[in-house]
Amino acid sequence: MENKKANFPTLIGILILLSVVLIVLLVLFIDQRKKSNAVISQLEEYATIITSKKDSLEFELKNIILQYDSLKSDNDTLNSQLSVQQDRIQKLLQLRMSDVEKIRKYEKELNSIREVLRSYIVQIDSLNTKNIQLMAENIELKSIGTKLETRTKQLEKEKEILTSITDEAKTLIAAGIITVPLNKRGKEDNKIDRITKMRTDFTLRKNTVTDPGPKMIFIRLIRPDGLVLGSPEAGILTSGNQEISYSARREVIYENNDLPVSIFWDNNGDLISGNYVVELYSEGKLIGNTEFALKEGRFF
Repeated sequence: MENKKANFPTLIGILILLSVVLIVLLVLFIDQRKKSNAVISQLEEYATIITSKKDSLEFELKNIILQYDSLKSDNDTLNSQLSVQQDRIQKLLQLRMSDVEKIRKYEKELNSIREVLRSYIVQIDSLNTKNIQLMAENIELKSIGTKLETRTKQLEKEKEILTSITDEAKTLIAAGIITVPLNKRGKEDNKIDRITKMRTDFTLRKNTVTDPGPKMIFIRLIRPDGLVLGSPEAGILTSGNQEISYSARREVIYENNDLPVSIFWDNNGDLISGNYVVELYSEGKLIGNTEFALKEGRFF
């Protein structure tokens, strides 16, 4: 009995000690729990910040890739470089970032992409400016080309007119054309049955524009029925786009001054009464004409 009484204080002491230890442990537990809750709260806040930062970076990357899509260039090399940067952005968007180190790497990549984008924008702006300048120059060159073409056509037309005027100015003129019938003695004779030759007299007028030198003069004696009188020296000449027959011809030396000329035609028996036409040609052009009449065997 006494032994039990002796152990009771000891038991009380142990209980008190255990209580104190329990209280201390409880206090420590509560304190540690508070610290743990604070750490968890900080971690949650940190995770929220990381998620927000990641979302912000992804949003910016998506905007940048849209800017890349909007960039247009006619330069194949630059377009290829743009495509490489777009692939680079797509790969970044596929990364799962959960810590600060990855976020920093993400931001570093993003900064690099921003710089590249700026350089491309500058290059494309420069190219667009040059394209605009080239287009303006091209339009100006086309305008100049059109003006030159118009001027060339105008000059060609003026040249044609000048050539026509020059050719016209060079054309000889036969004046004072008279056809005289001659008998076998070379005397003027008015009877058709006595006519052996027809002499046509005229003057090549002074012309300082035409080239001096040998000139072939052709004569056409056209009967009332339209037949061109022939002769051994008759032939064909070209006038304009036509080939016409002539009755006789003669070459003269022209020296740009008045030159009296006579051309003879030998009667081949084809003379008839009526109105005749006389045409003179040189260098394919009509240089003079006249008419005469033979009536009842006589020339008038």
